[in-house]
Amino acid sequence: MKHSERPVVVFDSGLGGISVLKKLAAVMPNETFVYYGDSANAPYGPRDPREVCRLTVEGVARLEALHPKAIVIACNTATAAAQEELEKRYPQIPVIGIEPAVRRALQENPGGRILSLATAGTLASPRYQRQLGEVAELGKVVSVAAPGIVSYVEDGMRDHAGMMAYLGELFAPWQSVVFDGVVLGCTHFPFAAAEIRQALGYPVRLYEQSGAVAEETQRQLIELGTASKDGCAGKVTIMNSADEKTMLSFSWQLFSAVPGCI
Repeated sequence: MKHSERPVVVFDSGLGGISVLKKLAAVMPNETFVYYGDSANAPYGPRDPREVCRLTVEGVARLEALHPKAIVIACNTATAAAQEELEKRYPQIPVIGIEPAVRRALQENPGGRILSLATAGTLASPRYQRQLGEVAELGKVVSVAAPGIVSYVEDGMRDHAGMMAYLGELFAPWQSVVFDGVVLGCTHFPFAAAEIRQALGYPVRLYEQSGAVAEETQRQLIELGTASKDGCAGKVTIMNSADEKTMLSFSWQLFSAVPGCI
């Protein structure tokens, strides 16, 4: 199979990684992408890292027959738990992960105060804790687990009032604080960007990493000589372990309406 015909596989614990898929397709419109969301086992955040690793490896293995040219782990929790294992299993192709944009948020707001929202699994991971240590002198980071946002997106974003009540309670301890930036450390969270801003009650810059992931994926494909050439017909396929028509329909709705973040 020609490199131009081989897809880039994009894996996520559910629907959140569609925010990354959208950016990948925008940056590399000539590439073929196959997205696999594991909504049947979502959320990953509360799970043991070993279980997250197993689920991620098994999910990616389901797509081996497609002979992917690269694997993108569009999930912060799965990246922390499984990127090293996937790199061992697929040494011949790039495996690109994602992690919260804490470093970038602090670099753009030196001495500032940053709110970092993620899953409990991401916040507890050695990878995230190492990043906090590396940027400790740049400013203050308040890390908050927000699993309710994942559930809100996975459930079709229907209960807006419930989401606002949840966020109000979540942010209550910091009502007197004005953050300089908010890190969306889970790929589900960009879909709730408007709700997060509304709950905070003031304009704030949001930081997420889909753009950086897309650029890194493109860079590695070009470097390896496996990038599709101009004129190739790019294509996007979305799959989900839940395999329900409503789930796939909502996935395409999200793909068509990803909100922008800095």
